[in-house]
Amino acid sequence: MTVEQASCGPVRIAWTDAAAAHPEAIAAVARLGASQRARHAGLDPARAARFAAGRLLLVRLLAEFAPIDGVALTSVCEVCGGDHGRPRVVGVPVAVSVSYTGDLVVAAAVSLDAAGAVGVDIERGDAASGPLDVLAPLFAPAPPPDLGGWTLMEAAMKADGRGVRMPMAEIRMGEKSSSVLPDGHALWLPGRAEAVEAALVAGPAGYVLSTAVIPSTAPVR
Repeated sequence: MTVEQASCGPVRIAWTDAAAAHPEAIAAVARLGASQRARHAGLDPARAARFAAGRLLLVRLLAEFAPIDGVALTSVCEVCGGDHGRPRVVGVPVAVSVSYTGDLVVAAAVSLDAAGAVGVDIERGDAASGPLDVLAPLFAPAPPPDLGGWTLMEAAMKADGRGVRMPMAEIRMGEKSSSVLPDGHALWLPGRAEAVEAALVAGPAGYVLSTAVIPSTAPVR
């Protein structure tokens, strides 16, 4: 399984194609704790392959920050308490995020010394392809974003923790902001006093990749 990597400031990012299950990915699930093994076992083959690939990416990224013996992941939903929420690391002070589009899986990690939370999003297409008319109802009466803007918003919402549950028409793209991420933008999310910082990242050909961080001085949900 080929894994490619990139950086955006302190954020480390990796991606891979999960078209087929791989023994190394299955082993990564096994080492991250009982909840991850149980979650993987309950998925259909295609989703299980993507899930395992994402955990392999996380194991590789986490190893760049600290020894990962004894590290585990939890994924408790912050709304219902089910085991399907965003991943959280137990054992090392690192925040992580995972995103999927088709068989492509991307993961991001950042030290909690550098940021309070991280989000990552990837979509197939061209960042400058024009407004996404399919999203118009979500953003009315404002115009919908283009694909680059949408991935910035998705990454920011994942870093925030509420995801698409927030009213997206109230998200505002602010000024350039590079306190954490090079070429970042400040995104103002409804219900959050501090801006989230998001940036486009050079990723795999034919895809648009973004990451976002909650600055470490801001409150984390």
